[in-house]
Amino acid sequence: APAPNALSTDKDAEMPATEKDLAEDAPWKKIQQNTFTRWCNEHLKCVNKRLGNLQTDLGDGLRLIGLLEVLSQKKMFRKYNQRPTFRQMQLENVSVALEFLDKENIKLVSIDSKAIVDGNLKLILGLIWTLILHYSISMPMWDEDEETDDGKQKTPKQRLLGWIQNKLPELPITNFHRDWQTGRALGALVDSCAPGLCPDWDQWDQTKPVDNAREAMQQADDWLGIPQVITPEEIVDPNVDEHSVMTYLSQFPKAKLKPGAPLRPKLNPKKARAYGPVETISAGLGEVLVYVEDPAGHREEAKVTANNDKNRTYSVFYIPKVTGMHKVTVLFAGQHISKSPFEVEIGKSQGDSSKATAQGPGLEPSGNIANKSTYFDVYTAGAGVGEVEVMIIDPAGKNNTVACSIEDKGNSSYRCTYKPTQEGQHTIYVTFAGGQISKSPFTVTVGEACNPSLCRAKGRGLQPKGLRVKETADFQVFTKGAGTGELKVTIKGPKGLEEPCKRKDLGDDAYGFEYYPTTPGTYSITITWGGQHIPRSPIEVKIGAEAGPQKVRAWGPGLECGIVGKSADFVVEAVGDNVGTLGFSVEGPSQAKIECDDKGDGSCDVRYWPTEAGEYAVHVLCNNEDIQHSPFMAEVKAFGPGLQSSGLAVGKPTEFTVDAKQGGKAPLKVAAQVCAIPMTPIRIKVDPSHDASKVEPGLSPETSQVKFIPREAGPYQVELTYDGVAIPGSPFSPTAYPVSDPSKVRCSGPGLERAKVGEKGEFVVDCTNAGPAELTIEIISDSGTEAEVHIQDNGDGTYTITYIPLYPGSYTLTIRYGGQDVPNFPARLTVEPAVDASGVRVFGPGVEGKGIFREATTDFTVDARALTQTGGDHIKTLISNPSGSRTDALVADLGDGTYSVEYTPYEEGPHSVEVCYDGSPVPKSPFRVAVTEGCDPARVRVHGPGLKVSDTVDSTKEIGEQTVITVDAKAAGKGKFYVDYMNSGNVSAYGPGLIHGTVNQPAVFTVNTKDAGEGGLSLAIEGPSKADISCVDNQDGTCTVSYLPVLPGDYSILVKYNDKHIPGSPF
Repeated sequence: APAPNALSTDKDAEMPATEKDLAEDAPWKKIQQNTFTRWCNEHLKCVNKRLGNLQTDLGDGLRLIGLLEVLSQKKMFRKYNQRPTFRQMQLENVSVALEFLDKENIKLVSIDSKAIVDGNLKLILGLIWTLILHYSISMPMWDEDEETDDGKQKTPKQRLLGWIQNKLPELPITNFHRDWQTGRALGALVDSCAPGLCPDWDQWDQTKPVDNAREAMQQADDWLGIPQVITPEEIVDPNVDEHSVMTYLSQFPKAKLKPGAPLRPKLNPKKARAYGPVETISAGLGEVLVYVEDPAGHREEAKVTANNDKNRTYSVFYIPKVTGMHKVTVLFAGQHISKSPFEVEIGKSQGDSSKATAQGPGLEPSGNIANKSTYFDVYTAGAGVGEVEVMIIDPAGKNNTVACSIEDKGNSSYRCTYKPTQEGQHTIYVTFAGGQISKSPFTVTVGEACNPSLCRAKGRGLQPKGLRVKETADFQVFTKGAGTGELKVTIKGPKGLEEPCKRKDLGDDAYGFEYYPTTPGTYSITITWGGQHIPRSPIEVKIGAEAGPQKVRAWGPGLECGIVGKSADFVVEAVGDNVGTLGFSVEGPSQAKIECDDKGDGSCDVRYWPTEAGEYAVHVLCNNEDIQHSPFMAEVKAFGPGLQSSGLAVGKPTEFTVDAKQGGKAPLKVAAQVCAIPMTPIRIKVDPSHDASKVEPGLSPETSQVKFIPREAGPYQVELTYDGVAIPGSPFSPTAYPVSDPSKVRCSGPGLERAKVGEKGEFVVDCTNAGPAELTIEIISDSGTEAEVHIQDNGDGTYTITYIPLYPGSYTLTIRYGGQDVPNFPARLTVEPAVDASGVRVFGPGVEGKGIFREATTDFTVDARALTQTGGDHIKTLISNPSGSRTDALVADLGDGTYSVEYTPYEEGPHSVEVCYDGSPVPKSPFRVAVTEGCDPARVRVHGPGLKVSDTVDSTKEIGEQTVITVDAKAAGKGKFYVDYMNSGNVSAYGPGLIHGTVNQPAVFTVNTKDAGEGGLSLAIEGPSKADISCVDNQDGTCTVSYLPVLPGDYSILVKYNDKHIPGSPF
């Protein structure tokens, strides 16, 4: 079964998990929870504590602290709350326990006090397993032969398994699940620890595993003191996990036999016979051990396997490594059997290649690449004597181009390493003792060599400046032609921590990436291909602060795409007054001339001319800062309208650009043909005098401009060849239409100016007089949300347009006909909320942002009486943390149209509080709230019978009588409090100096002797260091005591009056 979580360091204990195993109600999880609960309770018995529910009962920290003190036989290093009534006190208690584990060098991963208090069962199981692993499995005293250097290097699981294997040499125990499911291994282990306690375990019926396990476990419980932390039914369950079984078996190494155990010895080693198998039927019940000593005196233990037959025979297996006389010692119950030791002459044998095997990445059918070393291992154990040889045939059939080095790793294993230099199919022959091993020859397909210099990355998310926090940054990586390798992208934020990054396969060896920066500063983006940096990596990106209210917005095609040599246009518009200074810059493969035309109405037209193809970053600046969504990424390509699928007009020249700067020098040929029957190719000659077409020099020596005039309406094919080879995309298929005139398109209808959220907007586009062309409409909000648009062709040259916006705000409505903007568009469109929430008022500290502390509950009020007098489920809130996660809020309907909202922030920094009425934002939403670290004692509320409420109410208590005081600090922030108390009629002491202190700072408390009568007051402090004491008489029956500790630790403060301790002393 899978390990409970990442807490476990015993990786060997993990097993492959199926989907069933990973289910929340998987049987193994319930068994593990039961086992761990019983294990905890066995130890908690010492302190009179018990767990009823493992998931919830550790939440206050008291049982966890008790468990740790029992296991470690140590006290906590600092004080903790004995009555953790509040969540903060519970969190502090669990923190004390986790700090104790850290000081004990017990490392925990991915767990904090919140996980325990909140009852995260997965992490709690992992914590308990860590305790079991450390205190029950790692720490027991093992047999002396386990205390060698080799033994200390083993994992706890290996040591426990090795100890059991030494105790049960007659059983092939290799795991902690399957080998225990008949119950017989439990009987054998009990009998091995106390011979005679289960002497007939080998005769138990394997079809009754529960009965077998119950007999063994009951004997272990009764006479070895091993509690049944797992039930017999659970330990033989096929679904049981290794951790549960190990928890139970880890108790055996410390087991001690109690006096009076009903032992039944049956041992007579001299009657055991060795004649092939070892027969013990007449010798009684005992352990068979066999040792083989070679001529050089090296001694090894042979493998002994019980045959489980009526004569109780054992098969012995060993492999001699050298020739010569060997001595074989056979022991039964620790004594030599008859004629032991035996002498055996070992001769030389020929190896058996069919018993040799090989595996490793170098033999995998795919995954290996050229010019990169790979390897595989050959195993010859049990195959006899022979030599390992490897021959590799390359794709050309040659056997001498790929060398293979062979290293003897010992234990009959060999490491074979080779480095292919060609891509393609390789054949690997592996032989042992002159014959091919199992599955040889192996076929390995070697991939193309990794070449990271041919990878490229682009996108807005890689721009060195202009990006802001809380905006999605994206980029793409292209690996086509770069060979075979692993693409890895790592993004580190300003603090050096790795940021999450989403990855998407775009196809054709292209990959898209997105990240969401939350902290301003410099981010480092590392992109590697096959473990090596691609060009420009690592890339530094400076992330600015969150964009505030925008004074400028920009839109237009020039922010998305462009054509080499043509102007790329876009519009910049001011929002409101006092905009500030505007600026523009274009960064890309070439310098681009920029022009700006101020329209005098708060907007300006901007155009730039790119001279090379590629990706351009267009920065729109306001007061030297990028506006929201700047830089805009525009893709400039070498193409023109003459290659587009629509937009050509009969009788009008059209053109396109051919960029051959990466193609070398060769003749360019262009052919255009009308797609009619028959299709007659029209060769466009390079002749300036020809009126049908011409090729002109482009903007650089490597580019050419092609122009032609379609004479008829219909589809065309444009074929472009370069040096006789078609260029990518050729043939192109543009369609020529009769001449259209977008300026004659007319638009009308209420949906052009206003719309409501969730309601259908509608308008009509009249193209009757504009000629045939394609109508495209786009409605997009300033935040980038696009509204779904439906275009209905009315069949008379008019179109009915409908759309339904989902969010309120300002939208841009773009209408194009034949690819060109129609008159008066793009235009602005206002979408109103579905409900007018302008009358709703929101007030209170939770939205005003004053004195909001981390982990302190705050609140605010929503007054919606302008819309409802009876309340209802109208108010929704969304509270966003600085990390991007969400904080839950509790909305209480007060029934009169007002609502009380409470929430507790758990992060420091700016929070966003959105408040909506039926989905419509209320005025000023979202609210910006700053959360700081701190506390406000004035917000603490104290109540209860333990407080004296007035002079007329007698709330005094007798000594020893319990009283209750409730302290409510949920709104006060994160801090500590203590309770001063006075015991009237006697001497009492109170103050922080009796509870805690800080090194080299005075600790102060007060002693009250008002009603004590005459007597003498004495003070003493015992602890790690001498502490100077000063006492000041306040002349009112009290005195103030101050002491100065210079070393950390626990101090005892003794306060005596008339040589007798006052109540509570020593503190």
